[in-house]
Amino acid sequence: MIGACSDNSDDGTQAQATSATSSSAATGDTAGGGVNDPSKPPSASTLNGLLEKALDPNVPASEKTKLVQGSDADPQLFDKLVKARQDNPDITYSLQAPVIATGNGQATVKVKVKLPNVPEQTVDAAIVYDNGTWKLAKTTVCPLLLANNVQSAMCPAAN
Repeated sequence: MIGACSDNSDDGTQAQATSATSSSAATGDTAGGGVNDPSKPPSASTLNGLLEKALDPNVPASEKTKLVQGSDADPQLFDKLVKARQDNPDITYSLQAPVIATGNGQATVKVKVKLPNVPEQTVDAAIVYDNGTWKLAKTTVCPLLLANNVQSAMCPAAN
């Protein structure tokens, strides 16, 4: 979800498919809990699976709203993200182990983002335990959407 929008430049080269993969060599990946255990955040590989589900055009939006905090206010957001992924197959992101608990029902994870013609970047993403499951926090998603001029009912309007 991080690289959802393009700068509309197209150099005509064939791009690799967008993917969300975990770093199996990183420590702590297997120590994560499932998505329903409030005391233990999920592993990076579990989170990467959730990211793939969110970007899968064959998964209904009603299932995807369980993946991002507050997205039930804008289930059509996922259609925009799927289209952005299809339009920008050379953008990749990978959630990296370890997932670090930062408080009751809160955790952070590093995300490696690769955009065309830009060095790979690593950003922090927050996840939260909300309504019985771990989700990507809207405090992470909304600034990224707004920065890419994607409006969503789940995000408060910028003042």
